[in-house]
Amino acid sequence: MAGDAEAAQRLLPADWPHLKASRLLPLDDLTWHLQFHAAKKPGGPLLFLLHGTGSSAHSWSDLIDPLTDFADVLAVDLPGHGFTRGGQSRLMRLPAMAEALQQLLGHLQCTGHVVMVGHSAGAALAIEWALRFAKQNPGLALTRIVGLNPSLVPPPLLYTTMLGPVVAPIATSAAMTGMLAFIAANTGMVDQLLDSTGSKIPEAHRRLYRYLFTQPNHVQGAMEFMAGADLPALLSRARSLTTPTSFLIGTQDAWVKEEPLKNVIRASFPAAAVTTWTGGHLLHEERPADVARFIQTIVLTA
Repeated sequence: MAGDAEAAQRLLPADWPHLKASRLLPLDDLTWHLQFHAAKKPGGPLLFLLHGTGSSAHSWSDLIDPLTDFADVLAVDLPGHGFTRGGQSRLMRLPAMAEALQQLLGHLQCTGHVVMVGHSAGAALAIEWALRFAKQNPGLALTRIVGLNPSLVPPPLLYTTMLGPVVAPIATSAAMTGMLAFIAANTGMVDQLLDSTGSKIPEAHRRLYRYLFTQPNHVQGAMEFMAGADLPALLSRARSLTTPTSFLIGTQDAWVKEEPLKNVIRASFPAAAVTTWTGGHLLHEERPADVARFIQTIVLTA
């Protein structure tokens, strides 16, 4: 897999999960942080893992070993997140981020069967990419989208129409994100945020989130991505999606509530398969082995 391993090891903390697989890949005004894991046996599909807002490729770390039993795995830090650098503000919209993913896949010359696995906003991004680009890649066949606790419920109308345009420029300013990073480093804010997801994740993962939220670039990227999500625009085109789609929903998800999400899925993705499990918004981090088996079952029986 293309990329600079030595540069990645200089940038990332020495104890970052799967550091040996990390690469930095400059591409136009972005430098991607990606991790590629080859399947233990060749011939399987490529799983392209897309994390959610405020996270990074680390969130998949406990799934890598079981996933490579049957597939190659590519995990990236999305623009504005983790250790991917550059192009921040202009890329914090789903269409622009989908274009960046398309450019990355083209540069890496990805071919064969691909399954996009997205958590939270990563699922929305996978759908956006599929709607725009799935049929534009000779040699690449998107066989399925797997959405884990997909962030497909639009914000309240009051935020979308009134507060969003006012709050977003303040929340995403350099001064504000620097302040939030300082607060995160010196208070229990990140742990409170993680607790609010309804998931109980390992302390090792909590420590990684604490580190990320001391980085102003990561805080700014997360805030801009959250502020820039235009879910109504995505959902208005969702019925034209032809890629088979499976959703896994945590019944204790306090961020994306089960019933409103199911209503959206019924209305916009009527052919999608929906599975519900006990767990919160970070279901794949609290039940990684189970989620890996879920993905494997879907991929191998599709």
